Amino acid sequence: MTNPETIAALATALEAEKQSLHGYLRLAWETRDNSGKQMFIRLATDEFEHMRLLETWQAAKGPPPAIEPSAIERLVPRLSDKSLQIRGTRGQHQLDALLTALELERSARAFYEEQSGRAPAGPARDAFRRLAEMESAHHALIQTEIDYIRQDGFWFGLLEFTLESER
Repeated sequence: MTNPETIAALATALEAEKQSLHGYLRLAWETRDNSGKQMFIRLATDEFEHMRLLETWQAAKGPPPAIEPSAIERLVPRLSDKSLQIRGTRGQHQLDALLTALELERSARAFYEEQSGRAPAGPARDAFRRLAEMESAHHALIQTEIDYIRQDGFWFGLLEFTLESER
């Protein structure tokens, strides 16, 4: 991995996974619903595994350059944003916590997809593509929980039924 852009992307991804891990543990701590706690702990466990994967890759390929805060902010929504602060307060509503998590996963997936497109063909591109797939799976899990809570006729983001007649 001699490509400096790939090295920088790897460092950014590693830092973002650490922040996501911390965020999911915080959400698990603050969420009162037991199934919500379990889901956030599972997501944190997955983020830890992503972090370990990236650390292994980083150790094998050399040290990364310094990470600019703006690059990390692109990947992980700024927790200082007012809407995310409201969602992150103690006693938060489970749906708000899930919406925060959904945004984290959407942002991470977009970052990995972008890096997959930028990386030269080979292992780096494949790794970023695989990370994007993992984040998509997290996104689907969270969306399912949101659909369940809302009980609006959606399951995995797809309309289960409609009261409209087919023409």
